[in-house]
Amino acid sequence: MNKQLKIYRANIVTPTEVIKNGTVEIDGDRIVGIKEGIPDKIEKHDIDAGGNWLLPGLVDSHSDAIEIELEPRPSSKFPIEVSFYELEKKLVGEGITTIYHSLSLYEENAKKWIRQNQTVIQIIEDIKRLAIKQHLIRHKTHLRFEITNKSGVPDVERLIKTNKIDQLSFMDHTSGQGQYRDIDMHKNFLMEHRHYSEEEALQIIEESKSMEKLDRKTLQEIANLATQYDIPIASHDDDTIEKLSMLKEWNASISEFPIEFEVAKKAKEMGLYVVMGAPNALLGKSHSNNLSAMEAILSGLVDIFCSDYYPSSMLHAPFKLANTYLPINEAINMVSLNPAKALKLDHEVGSIEIGKKADLLIVSEDGVRPVLHTVLVDGHIVCQMNYHSQSLTRVIH
Repeated sequence: MNKQLKIYRANIVTPTEVIKNGTVEIDGDRIVGIKEGIPDKIEKHDIDAGGNWLLPGLVDSHSDAIEIELEPRPSSKFPIEVSFYELEKKLVGEGITTIYHSLSLYEENAKKWIRQNQTVIQIIEDIKRLAIKQHLIRHKTHLRFEITNKSGVPDVERLIKTNKIDQLSFMDHTSGQGQYRDIDMHKNFLMEHRHYSEEEALQIIEESKSMEKLDRKTLQEIANLATQYDIPIASHDDDTIEKLSMLKEWNASISEFPIEFEVAKKAKEMGLYVVMGAPNALLGKSHSNNLSAMEAILSGLVDIFCSDYYPSSMLHAPFKLANTYLPINEAINMVSLNPAKALKLDHEVGSIEIGKKADLLIVSEDGVRPVLHTVLVDGHIVCQMNYHSQSLTRVIH
């Protein structure tokens, strides 16, 4: 028998509106009713949202968090059985109920162990294995394929054919273009964030500039294979309009982190989903001095926020926008429904609608800071925050 549950006295954020003081009815793992007002009959196990927001669970299309959890220091490598479960406890505490673990297939002998071919392949295999066992949230894989990684082509093809990846993006991190089009910026990044000496950084840059890239035909074949297996395709760090033309050839639907304003504008005109980092929006700038997410948002060029390197930003960024520039339903769509649409999950998750999975968040506000209270996945409470202070409630007039 399916468990029936009601969440009442909630300000329900749907894709198009806010239903004030409403009730969501759940039967098993699905939403079966959305109504204004308080139910006539309240059962002991029903949840009083206390006038707080009721949001859909967050869908994070691009998160590097698993890399950091597995290798927090160059000499510290933790087993996946520890990292996977410890990370999902952190993610659910940020309101993320569907995560795309982004893993970079950089090169066979990459300096970072976490981005070497065999390491990445094993991690993807392990995530798929662990995701069907006991878990709190939905786990997906996002393979970031570096187009200089010639030896990795057979591995990518095998992962696609065995349904081990759920999103594929093509990356080019060679110096002089994309994210690293500014050589001095790339050098400073290597010195300040990777802790290389200036001599080491310059050597890495020279090696990067001379790296041979995969030919267009091979990239097209990989893209065609991904399309055949219905895997969403994304580009990464688009810095020219010419690069965008390749996306249509690849049947790509997502432009991640466009570098320039005009490129983001063109991507939007082409009907691509434009993804920006939620940390960029929260901080008001790119950590690598590229396009400001806020500038792009104010021009209507951004569809999706992802956590990139900071999972907490997924909940904070839309609330920043909702308190300044956008209606809250539009801001929340950027971390829920829009990524679900881009990743072909919107028939199941991404919004509070009848028939969809009951992935839900109860959130209040402390000033403009969102405060997460309760997380449900598949209609079950998987996280409950019991704060030792007076309950925080936002009253909507």
